[in-house]
Parts: sequence; structure tokens; C-alpha cells
Amino acid sequence: MSTTEPDYSLRRRLLSRTAILLLMVLLLLSAGVWHYARQAADFSYDRLLNSASLSIIEGVFVRNGQPDLDLPYAAMEMMQLAPSDKVFYRVTDQAGALITGYPDLPQPPNFEPSHEPHFYNGDYNGDALRLVMQSKRLTEAGASGWVHVTLAQTRNARQELLADMLYKALLTLAGIMLLTLAIVWLGINRALQPLSLISRTLQLRTPSDTRRLSATPIQEIAPLVEAINSYQQQLLQNLDTMKMFIADASHQIRTALSATQAQLDIATQVADPATLPHRLEKIRQEHVRLTRLTNQLLAHAMVVHRGDTQHLEPVDIDTLLKQVLTECVRDHAHLDIEFGYHCSCDTRVCAADRVSLREAIRNLLDNAVRYGPDNNQISLTLATAPNAGLDIIVDDSGPGIPPHLRRQALQRFSRLTAAKEGSGLGLAIVQAVMQAHDGELIIESSPANGLRVRLRLAGQRA
Repeated sequence: MSTTEPDYSLRRRLLSRTAILLLMVLLLLSAGVWHYARQAADFSYDRLLNSASLSIIEGVFVRNGQPDLDLPYAAMEMMQLAPSDKVFYRVTDQAGALITGYPDLPQPPNFEPSHEPHFYNGDYNGDALRLVMQSKRLTEAGASGWVHVTLAQTRNARQELLADMLYKALLTLAGIMLLTLAIVWLGINRALQPLSLISRTLQLRTPSDTRRLSATPIQEIAPLVEAINSYQQQLLQNLDTMKMFIADASHQIRTALSATQAQLDIATQVADPATLPHRLEKIRQEHVRLTRLTNQLLAHAMVVHRGDTQHLEPVDIDTLLKQVLTECVRDHAHLDIEFGYHCSCDTRVCAADRVSLREAIRNLLDNAVRYGPDNNQISLTLATAPNAGLDIIVDDSGPGIPPHLRRQALQRFSRLTAAKEGSGLGLAIVQAVMQAHDGELIIESSPANGLRVRLRLAGQRA
């Protein structure tokens, strides 16, 4: 069962795994109990069988030079202690001839006579038997040699004793296992109680409650609490950033709309029709500015969102730069601007988000066009970075940015000059893209004394 399945339960999983483990232990113990009970039953009735056979062989004596048997009744009384069993016996002389008993009782293979009893198992007339063979050496003249007594008993009493011991032992083991499982269930509930407490705490909180969860001394729960607190702080930071961005965006949009509205009001009150084209041009400029501001706001929101959710993939940066530059040249073909492209690296593939990186490069090119001179020279270069990554370099021949203003240029809605209209979001968008790529944005001076912006992409993620 996967942890992503909706009905996955940690409590049920722990309890079921424990039950399976206990069942396996119960099976192993049952096998051990069965083996022990069988040995105990054999040991008890073997002693009875041995005593009876000793009593019988003591009744063997020599009469007229021939072995004979005076069967003791005590031996038969011993065997009556197991009334559900049948008893068979056989007595043979030193020559192997039958003295009395059942002549076809099973004999042990490779038997060597001795004064020690020999136990073995066998079948007789469809009954499973436990047999013992006792031997006695006669030394009288004419009757010298080993005489043998074979005493057999069916296994009914042994099986009854085995079943009784096994049943009681298994009943006891099953009770212990159930008790153990109940204790484990209580233990699991108690172990998961801190998680339930955290869940209830979070459920009872309101959206305005930004307190951190209290630290816990439980080693297994402490990382979870810390992770939740860390995640909460990230959300709060993102929320603060979003609030600040919305406030700034609202201010910028209201300013642009107010300016447009003012131009419209002036245009409606113009008495001289000759000045109307001039007012309409003002309105158009304000509309263009508002459109660019809206597009930049949407672009900024898009790159920030993709930075939080994107999965970088291998991108042919050389092909991407050529595509963006081609679009830029096409859009500004009516201007007297010289564009150039250079690639001096062998490896041109890097892990990146194609969409957001395209937006960043296009912003840099548009900024170079917007803030550069009419005869601007814009160069786009792809080179190998010192960190084994790639450097994307945009050079222009514009006025550049003084070193003391370069940090300010990266802030949202920051415009360094009032001579050119702009949203103040271009470099902020590029900065957000580089942060999402774990890259670096470097502002320098270009060889033509203009501005050089270098985007350094990490090479390890390619």
C-alpha cells in the first residue's frame, strides 16, 4: 500500500504488521510446542513400556535346558494404565524361535542385542505402534545366548496426551498474543497522540494566527514541528512579499490611470481644436505606459510563480538566444540599432526554465533598446562561465548605470531616470528569474562604456 493512497492509515498499518509478526511467532512456537509435547508423551509412556518389558523378561527362565516364560500379571497391569491402547508382545529364545506371543511383530533393523532397551516405531495390522525390545543373556548349559522380549503398544494414549498438552499450550499462547496485540494497540495510539495534538492545534487556528507551534522534546516529532514552523514562515514571507507587491502595483496602476484620466479631462475641456492632437498624443503615451506596466506586472507574477513551482529541464541556450534576438530585431527593425550575437562555448545546454528565461532575456534587450541611443549597438553573447555554467551577456552602448545605483536598479518600480518612461520592473523580473535558477545577475560596464548585464547560470544542474 502506498503512502499516497487516500485510505492509508499509519495506525492500521503498524497494527496489521505487528499482528502478522505475532502470528508468525505463534506458528513457530506452535511447532516447538508440538515437538516438545510429542517428546513428553513418548517419554512418559516409554517408561511404562520399558517397566512392563523388564517385568516380562525377568519372567524368562530355563526349564529342562530350554528357555521358558512365566508371564507376570504385573506387566499386564502396567499396560492397563492406558486402557484405550492395544498391547502385543513376543518372546523368542537364543535361537530366535518363538516362545510365546505374536510371531509377526515388526523387528528393528540392524538390531544388536544388549542389556539396554531398544525403542522404535512400527505398524501392525494397520495400527501405529511404539515398540521396545529387551534382551537378556542366558548362561545355563544348553541354553546359552540372548533371549528377546518385544513389547508393543498402540499410540492412542500418547496422541491423547499430545493433543491435550498442545491444546492447552496453544490456548495459552493465543491469549498471550492477543494481550500483546492489545498492548501494542494502546502503545501505537499513545505514540501517535502528539501527531493528533498537532492536527487539532492547526485545525483550531484562524488564518490570522501566525504563532509558531510549540517546540516538543519528543525526538521523532521535533523535526516535524520544525518543518511546519519553517514552512509557515516561508508562507508568511511570501504573503508579505505579495502584499507589498500588490500595494506597489496598485499605486503604480492608479497613478497611470489618474494621469490618463487627467489627460482625458483636459482634452474634453480644450476650447482650441488645434491643441487636440497634442492632447490625444499625451493620452496615447499614458495608455502605452499603462499597457507596458500591466504587461510587466503580469510577467513579474508569472516568473515568480514559475520560480516557486517550476522543474528545470535541459534547454539549448544557444537556440533560445537566437530565437529571442530574432524576435527583438523584427520588432525594432524600423530603428537604427545594430544587433549582434556571439557564442564562444562548446556546451550550449543548461538546466533552465525556457519560458521565464526567455522573458528575462527579452526584458534585457528591450531595456537596451529603450534606454540606449538611436544608433545603439546591442550585443548578445553566450560564453562559458567560471563555475562551468553559462554566461548570457547583453551589452549596449547606452549611458550605462553608475556603480552606486546598480543595487537600486534591481528594486521593483525603481526608475533611475525620468527621461524615459518605464515600469521599473525589467531588472526586477530578471533578478527573480535568476533567483529561481540559483543563478546570478551581474551589472557591469560594457566595452563600449554602456551597460553590460551578465546572467550566470549554474552548470551543475545541466
